[in-house]
Amino acid sequence: MAEALFGRLIASAPNLWDTYVGHEWMRAIHDGTLTRERFTFFLVQDMPYQTDFQNALVLGAGKSPEPATWLRLRDFIVAEADFEEELLADLGADWSYDRWAASPTREGYMNHLTRVALESSPGLIAAALLPCAAGFTGAMETPTDPDRDLDPLYRRWLDFYERPEQAEFSEALVGVFERAMAGASDAEVDEARMILQRSLYHQIAVFDAAWAVSDPWPAA
Repeated sequence: MAEALFGRLIASAPNLWDTYVGHEWMRAIHDGTLTRERFTFFLVQDMPYQTDFQNALVLGAGKSPEPATWLRLRDFIVAEADFEEELLADLGADWSYDRWAASPTREGYMNHLTRVALESSPGLIAAALLPCAAGFTGAMETPTDPDRDLDPLYRRWLDFYERPEQAEFSEALVGVFERAMAGASDAEVDEARMILQRSLYHQIAVFDAAWAVSDPWPAA
């Protein structure tokens, strides 16, 4: 899936990438050992983040010579949010899209995406979004054993992210990134690398918080 520049940027941070796609939360949902508390924590915190991810795609569309591609990517994320709403309803969990519902870790990630989306070019916006999009696809490249005894909600979540449309979404975002960065200067490539690595740091922190089922704000 990885095209030239994206592949080089991932190769520049192998420990971060491997820690992310091989995170213990990811391993546990595949082997059935993930607790419902860890699963619910991740989903609840994903909802305010979904809004800023969508907003970043819209801002990218406004700056890009191919806005329709960016808006189709946003449509995919809207469908993903709808899917997570269904899972949360089945879990009986309280959640909100409101930004104030975000924990410190999620808010940090949301602020990173939003700042890049407001200040940067389409290529750099795509660099910020790619770890989330392409990383999930990388973690789902090997289909889950259909005979494995899994929580039905985990099976639904895995089926969603293992479907062909998920890989197509990631490939489309990689394509947007590669086209936007064609002819980029060394300084622009280095900035893309730093932005992508910062997103990887945030992704790992998000899974760490979900694994700990804890990411509180200090008492007021």
